[in-house]
Amino acid sequence: MSKDALASHPLLKLALENIRPLLDEAQEVLERLAEQGEVRSDENVALREHAFYDDDVFSKAVVLMDCVDRLEQSQVLIDAVGKPGWSGAGLDRHTWIEYHYSYYAVTVVSLADIALILTNAVFRLGLRERDCKHSLIAGNWWVAKTPVKTALDNLAELIKPYRKGRNLHVHQGRLQPIAEVMGSKLLDQLKLFSFVERVGKPVVPSAAIEKGYELEVPRVVERLEQERTTIQAHIVAVLDVLHPIYKQKSEALHLAWLRAVEEEAARRGIKPGKN
Repeated sequence: MSKDALASHPLLKLALENIRPLLDEAQEVLERLAEQGEVRSDENVALREHAFYDDDVFSKAVVLMDCVDRLEQSQVLIDAVGKPGWSGAGLDRHTWIEYHYSYYAVTVVSLADIALILTNAVFRLGLRERDCKHSLIAGNWWVAKTPVKTALDNLAELIKPYRKGRNLHVHQGRLQPIAEVMGSKLLDQLKLFSFVERVGKPVVPSAAIEKGYELEVPRVVERLEQERTTIQAHIVAVLDVLHPIYKQKSEALHLAWLRAVEEEAARRGIKPGKN
């Protein structure tokens, strides 16, 4: 499943439909500014409660989609190493692989955090983003009594193996060896050969190193493809259970706004359909 496939999820489609008036208004403002030779407006527009809610949920969901997209990008960049004639912008193949795998692992772990932030927005729990911990969100009374808790728990369990690589990168400035991840002795040897080739006299022909990567990289890419499929299925599961919650709360906020408008119109003696 790709980012485009996630974009067609009912939650994303509903949120986009709900913020359409905001997008149309923003387009009108941009066109007016362009006519005036300006690039931005100094006006601060305060969103109504229902509009703020829809925009908040949509923006958080888009971040989730972008992260899923970056997983695919990491896979594509790693795959490039296994192609003949790879240049690598001055980097050896192994450094390239481990760097992009490390970014992949960091992104996977981030998905669980972003799912918690999205859940906070959908349920309107009011927590700051930095306070959106699994125990606080999944353990919240309103969340815990819904299928959302199970979906979040499953996602958290799935990403546990990636925390080691993520923590090495973020907290210790080191990259998890791809040979360790794949359980490959050949990749471990290729790392040594690539390092020697970069800093000194090669101990094996460059063609042999290239052939080794041509054999190993497809295995890495195949594994990432399988992992992404599982990860994305868990993301969809979270969106599936959040969708009815979002739909209910959004409809309630829109209805409350319409009733407030009607009551104000009645107070002013304005009949429906007239200014």
